[in-house]
Parts: sequence; structure tokens; C-alpha cells
Amino acid sequence: MSGLRVLDLSDNVSGAYAARLLATAGAQVTLVEPTAGSALRSRPPLLTSLEPKRSAAFEYLSAWKRGVALDWSTDAGWSALERLLDHSDVVITTLSADQALAFDRRARSGRPALIHVAATSYGLSGPWAGWRSSDLTDWAASGYLYITGDPLREPLQGAGPWASYVAGIASAIGAMAALHARRSNGRGQLVDVGAMEVMASAHQWSLVMWSHQGRIKHRANNRHAEAHHPVSLMQVQDGWVCIAAPTQAQWVNLCVALDLPEMADDPRFATAGLRFDVAEEIDGRFAPFLMARNRTEVVEYLQGFHVPASAVLSMDEMLKDPQLQARAFWAYPEPLGEGVKMPGVPFVLPSSPDNFNSAPRLGADTAQALGEAGMAEDEIAALVEEAVVAKAGGDHD
Repeated sequence: MSGLRVLDLSDNVSGAYAARLLATAGAQVTLVEPTAGSALRSRPPLLTSLEPKRSAAFEYLSAWKRGVALDWSTDAGWSALERLLDHSDVVITTLSADQALAFDRRARSGRPALIHVAATSYGLSGPWAGWRSSDLTDWAASGYLYITGDPLREPLQGAGPWASYVAGIASAIGAMAALHARRSNGRGQLVDVGAMEVMASAHQWSLVMWSHQGRIKHRANNRHAEAHHPVSLMQVQDGWVCIAAPTQAQWVNLCVALDLPEMADDPRFATAGLRFDVAEEIDGRFAPFLMARNRTEVVEYLQGFHVPASAVLSMDEMLKDPQLQARAFWAYPEPLGEGVKMPGVPFVLPSSPDNFNSAPRLGADTAQALGEAGMAEDEIAALVEEAVVAKAGGDHD
């Protein structure tokens, strides 16, 4: 990824996360935001009530990026953006469908090698293409809202903007696929990523249940509905563990581990689907063993029998977990205060940056980026005077 140049024009989670992934893989990513700042700078939760534009989400999503403040809605601003596009391999947008298509025509005209990743909720075509969306509607439109929650209650949204993060991953993969294609034909392309499709593609047997059996997947609370048991949360002495034993070999190992070998031979428990139908009975028979032990004891014991199991960690426990510490996963943004940490690079690559770079101040790298794109100092100064661009002295905070 070294040498790859990416322009991040996004103003929501999906595009910003795609750009962050590319940055942590070694690409040079330049965030281009309006002169008043990206909408993400005000996205809750805020770090303090005294700083209305100091968003925890922005600080996370914009780490490892350079910052340019540019109003490209004006002719002068578009001309400046074109300079940046001329020196870019990939541009990422989160515009509406009509705006994204119009931007694509302008941006890639005369730049046959440029790759444009357009991340939207519903894609750039179809009857829903122009619809507005939110974290909740993204979850609902893809079917996940319907299958999440207590079966006796209303559908339930999963935590946070999960759909947007998954769409961001797909956007980064789309950019990489387009770069791979460009190596053979020299041409860039429009990468059209819709969160609804991305989420729909993540369904497993839910769709096949309907197409082949005429059955609609339903909510099953903390259990893995219809097909597998035990794949669920189970209570132990000091909290909860997740035990996942869907295969026959894992089921047998689990029964042996819990000193219940007769359950492995019981025809009522012969398949994962049958076990789901009698999940309450199974959990009741497991309970004495589990409730007599704590999370660490249960997990280590079951892992010794090759049964997938993990403690359900609280947030403070995860932040101190030795596995993540050993993997050097956490990043420490000093400008946010002593002891503050955030998720770092989610993979190990030789090309990943050695050092952590905090999210840029508004316009922190405007002059440098425009200068690298061939713009003279007096041209940049004129744009500043016209309020087309904004710049801040120095490097990142």
C-alpha cells in the first residue's frame, strides 16, 4: 500500500472507516472536509461538553489521515480539488446517489486511472437509491433488525452504526479490487457500495430458509436460532460465557468435558437443530457444572477439550485484556489526554505505519497537500483570502 494516495471526501462512518483501513494498511490518506469542518466532528459522543466539535468518533475514524479544509462547491474550490484528484489513486465519497454520479462524471473525466468509491446506504441505482438513511434504517432494511432481540418483543437494533462499519470494510475491499484490476488494464472505475447489499450478503442460512423451506428466520434472544445449539450465552459463577459447539465433534467434546457422556449418545440431541428444540433442557443440565465455576475456569477447561468458549468481557475488562495488549492493538492519542486509548490497526502488515497519528486539526495539512499537488504559495494564499480553503499552522495535534 506504500505510495497509494487516497482522497477521503466522506462525511459519514462508512466512507471514513474505509479510508481509515487504507491508511492503516500504509496508504497516504488525505481527508478533505468543508472549511467549517466535517459533520463527523460533531457526531456524538463528544469528548467533552465544552468542545462541541471534538467527537470521539471523528478522532477514531480520522486517525492516520492528513487534513485539508476545502469548499469544493465553488469553481475555485473545484479547481483546487482537481489538483488533488490529479495526484490521487482513489477518492472516497458518501454523497447521495445523484450527487455521487454527477461527481463521478466530473472527477474521472480526463483521469482514466482514478478509482471512485461511492459508499451509500442503498447504492446508486434502483427505486431506493435516493432515500435517506440512518443507523437504524440500515439495520432494518437489511433484515437484521427483524431477527435481533427477544422473540416476544419488538425487533431490536444492534449496537451502534455496525452496518456502516461493515459497509466501510466492503468499500475498502472494493477499492483494493479496483486497484488490482487497474494493474492489468490501467483503468480506474466506479465502485458502487450499498450498505443494504453489504448487510444482506452477510446473512447465512436466513435466505435459504425462506427460498427452500418457506420459513422466516425469527428472533431467538441470545441463542442462535433454528439451526444450532449450544451457540449461546450461558451463566457462570461470576458472569457469562459464550459457548459455541455447533459441530458434532464439538458437541461430543462438550458432553465429555461436562461429565455428561450420555447426552452425546441421546438421539434427542443427535443434531444441532434437534438440540435447539430442547435448548432449555440442555442448558438446565449444563447449569450445575457452569454455576460452580467462574469464567476463567470454564473457558480454560472447555478450551482444553477443543470446545470454542470465551468469557463475556465488560468494556473495562476488554480494555485491559492481556491478549489485546500482547498484540499491541491499542493506540494512544496523546492530544486526547493521559491514559486515553483507541483501537489501533486491526491487522498486522509490514506496510502499516509504525507510529500513531492523531486525527488532524481542521486544515492542518491544507498548504502542504495543495503544494504537493503543484499549487504555488500565492495561489494557496489567494484561496485562503477568498475563504475557499482554511489552513492551520503546524502538523497534527
